[in-house]
Amino acid sequence: MAGSYEHLLHGVSLIENMHDAGEAIEELFWLVESEIGRVRAKQLLKKHYYPMVRGERAFDPAMKYVRKKMAS
Repeated sequence: MAGSYEHLLHGVSLIENMHDAGEAIEELFWLVESEIGRVRAKQLLKKHYYPMVRGERAFDPAMKYVRKKMAS
């Protein structure tokens, strides 16, 4: 599966088309739904992710890693 989470770990440039992107999104969606749940995901996004993206709080280590990988 070319668009898998495993490929995200090695660089988003490995995702070559929308089918690959869809596969990666499906895996991530499943992880959220099965492991942290929709309500908790929304809480975490509101409390942590959105303020980081808006520059209202510093990037945490996870966001630094994600941004680094997204740039590769």
